[in-house]
Amino acid sequence: MKKILFALPLLFAMLLAACDASVDDKQPGASVTAEELTNSFELVAQSEGNNNITVKLSPARYVKVYSADNDALLAEGTNPTFQVTPPITEMRVYITTINQDGSITKSDVKSIMVSEYTDLPAIYEQIFGLENGEYGTTVWTWDDTLTRYWGNGSWGSDTTPSWWGAPDGASIDEQCEGKGMPDDGIGAWFSLSLTGVETSRGETGSVKVSDETAVAGWGVGTMTFSGTVPLLGVLPNDGNQRCYSYQIIQADGEHLVLAAQSLSNTSEGWFFCFKRIER
Repeated sequence: MKKILFALPLLFAMLLAACDASVDDKQPGASVTAEELTNSFELVAQSEGNNNITVKLSPARYVKVYSADNDALLAEGTNPTFQVTPPITEMRVYITTINQDGSITKSDVKSIMVSEYTDLPAIYEQIFGLENGEYGTTVWTWDDTLTRYWGNGSWGSDTTPSWWGAPDGASIDEQCEGKGMPDDGIGAWFSLSLTGVETSRGETGSVKVSDETAVAGWGVGTMTFSGTVPLLGVLPNDGNQRCYSYQIIQADGEHLVLAAQSLSNTSEGWFFCFKRIER
């Protein structure tokens, strides 16, 4: 009888250890390897080539999904989804998961090709146009219906040049000549499409659009160029250096107003007002 009573506390301790999560966490096999994590997920498009992607996991686990190109967090959860935006045509991602012991496992990179873009923010239709479900190409030139279609003003509040600019107070042709962009004056143009940017100065590049804004309640999105810039896309008070990132202040399909923040004076913005034309 005494032997049985003596054994009961030991049995009770063993049961507690078996139910103790801290003990379980330290058992072999509690952490997933990079190979296991890589093999556990696949990238599945809404339809072949579509830009809306689901990360399918087997077995199910909580993961974070990152862009392999810039380490930006794209999504997280047990059934994460994310959207690829133009001009990306190959999306490369990796996932991470946290193990029971607090360590993090990172997978290898997987990629998926994208050739069709759907369900994009409304700003895309306003910038590129949409016809029969397809985004197109829009062409822009200076909006000469305005008193000033280029110049400076208050960053974060103004919607057109309010301090100084062209044509009221300056000649756009002279400004373009003096800033090393002589072909960007009257009659110049640039085109925007998902596949790229063309300019009348002979340069080409690409553009990325989002509905993210730098100042709450001001503007409707962000436009980032690569390889080229819009007409007279320089910062005059910063050595006329080219500017590649702009806030979209207005975009209604027929008018486009961009704003760039000065580097030396963050309260100053440079405004670029365009109208749509046919070519």
